[in-house]
Amino acid sequence: MRTLPVLRITAAAAAGVATSFVMTAAANATGTTIPINGGNVPATAADYEHECGAQLGGGPYPGKDVWVFNLPGNAGSTGSFTSIRAMFDTNGDGKSDSTVVIEAGAADGDDIVTVGHSKAYAITDAGWTLIDANATITGKADKFVLTHTCAATGTTTTKPTTKPTTTSPTESTSSSAGTGSGGSEGSGGSEGSSGTGSGAGSGQGADESLPVTGLNVAGVAALGLALAGGGTVLVLRRRRRFIA
Repeated sequence: MRTLPVLRITAAAAAGVATSFVMTAAANATGTTIPINGGNVPATAADYEHECGAQLGGGPYPGKDVWVFNLPGNAGSTGSFTSIRAMFDTNGDGKSDSTVVIEAGAADGDDIVTVGHSKAYAITDAGWTLIDANATITGKADKFVLTHTCAATGTTTTKPTTKPTTTSPTESTSSSAGTGSGGSEGSGGSEGSSGTGSGAGSGQGADESLPVTGLNVAGVAALGLALAGGGTVLVLRRRRRFIA
């Protein structure tokens, strides 16, 4: 008679253990949902840290951006990604309007891989802005990060190669000097800068343009002859007086 209650208690205990096991398994299958590091968003691939790798989406590609996420910490405690939901703004209004779900398998342009840590990548059209993201993981990490991007090619601008034309001070001065010397006949006309033109110009305009300096030799000589002549006349007159 006493064996029945014991069997009932044993059955109830076994049922409780089974229920607990099922709940734990379900929890592990569902995982924990964590947010992205708030300092990583909003972000564009072109303005984020660039790194392109074959194991993490490859690239760079024309018209396509690659986004790479990382679950930092010890994999034994932080666990691994099971999925990521990344929300993007595709039209520039600052609001998310497209959600990319990243799961294992690269066939759809995204994947979850292990490269040192649990990582995930997604490939989107170029120019999208990551507004927010959350991830489901198997461990106990409190957040994950956008580690780097591989921005699309063909987004850089080409700087003009034509240089402005400038005139050196030496060329400008030389040109001005040549124009000034050609405006006057006295300095040799338009050939004044050459040896031949300079000599001809100096001969034609020297008396008109240069001041007279020094002693007039011709005038002094004429004055001396006049004084000598006057003295001779006086001597002859005096001789005539004595003879008379």
